[in-house]
Amino acid sequence: MNDIINVISLTLNSLDKKNKLANPTNFEEEFYRQLQKTDLILEETEEIKELIKILTKNEKSQLNSEIPTFRELSQILSNRISNQEIKEFLKDFSYFISPSIDNEIKTEIDKVCVDIADNPTKLLDQRVLRDIRTLTDKRIHNDKNLFKDKASDVKELIKFLGEYINKFITNHTATYDEITKLKEEINALSLSESSLDDLEEIKSELITTIGKFECSLKKSLDEQMECNSLYEKIEALQENLEKAEEEKSIDFLTNVLTRRAYSVEVERLENEYKVYNSNYALVFFDIDHFKEVNDNYGHDCGDYVLSTFAKILKNLTRTGDIIARYGGEEFISIVNYKNKIEIKNYLRRVKNIISNNKFVYNDIKLSVKFSAGVVHRKNYFSYKEALTKADELLYNAKASGRNKIIIDDGNVV
Repeated sequence: MNDIINVISLTLNSLDKKNKLANPTNFEEEFYRQLQKTDLILEETEEIKELIKILTKNEKSQLNSEIPTFRELSQILSNRISNQEIKEFLKDFSYFISPSIDNEIKTEIDKVCVDIADNPTKLLDQRVLRDIRTLTDKRIHNDKNLFKDKASDVKELIKFLGEYINKFITNHTATYDEITKLKEEINALSLSESSLDDLEEIKSELITTIGKFECSLKKSLDEQMECNSLYEKIEALQENLEKAEEEKSIDFLTNVLTRRAYSVEVERLENEYKVYNSNYALVFFDIDHFKEVNDNYGHDCGDYVLSTFAKILKNLTRTGDIIARYGGEEFISIVNYKNKIEIKNYLRRVKNIISNNKFVYNDIKLSVKFSAGVVHRKNYFSYKEALTKADELLYNAKASGRNKIIIDDGNVV
């Protein structure tokens, strides 16, 4: 105890001689300086020594003394988190708190993230954190209200149709005037603004369907048959709507994104690239000699090769990356990365799995090869320019013997 008191006394005397205030910062620095002149060992100094062991050579060169203060160490260690890493975090953060239904506040969320990206210290600003909390509460509130509106509209539409069709079936009768009235009542249904885009099209299709039924009713006395026809048309309409929505995003054969859905994803990714300076590579794949597979073994075998090839790519594609069928036997993937070596490792994994395994269709064993062109987005002014270069590298890979991957940095895998 006396040793500690002695060090404190020496510290205060030294500060007084140097004409420095005995504030926490000055006292801490001088205390450790005086401590080094003694044989006294404190638990805090041992902890500091352990922290020094994990510093890099460059970080150690920044130390002002053999036993620095915790404050000095914290400043050095905080430099390990770069602004780019904060921007990478913000990219994911923006995605995590994006609205699930209502996109009204997406712009506000992006603005907060851009402000932090411009000045990362704002990440610890209490006002900014309160803004983020407010936006999160607003997102939840808006989503709940929008979902409530949509659910109410759907329930109203289903209830209306259910009651009418039930009455129709029970009575086994309907006049031309009743059908006309049904069309007018559906047309008069008032939907909330949040559902206009989603349900107005369905409402319009129902009116069209009933209009056709209205015309057919004039030509037929078999009312029960016309009722069944109405059911079939409604079911067909629903089936077509569901099928169209699915086909819009997922390729039916390969179960990866369609080219159309890929275009939507690229637009989102490009926005992230411009705001957060994120890195991604674009990989253009093409199965070698695919036409020979179709010619020699049939299109069913060719379809199997396409679906299996896509499945392998999909299994190797991480969450947040994109894989799509671009057309025919061409596939395209977008792979996010922090270090270029990640892209080479990804390409090696794809090539090793494809090249070292047989594609087995019934009793047919096929050795499948592919060519690819790879570009790093940051090397190009626009996505379109990057895509054109990837296509060019793919063409070069096929023209120079196939079964190779050419990267825009000159490397060949």
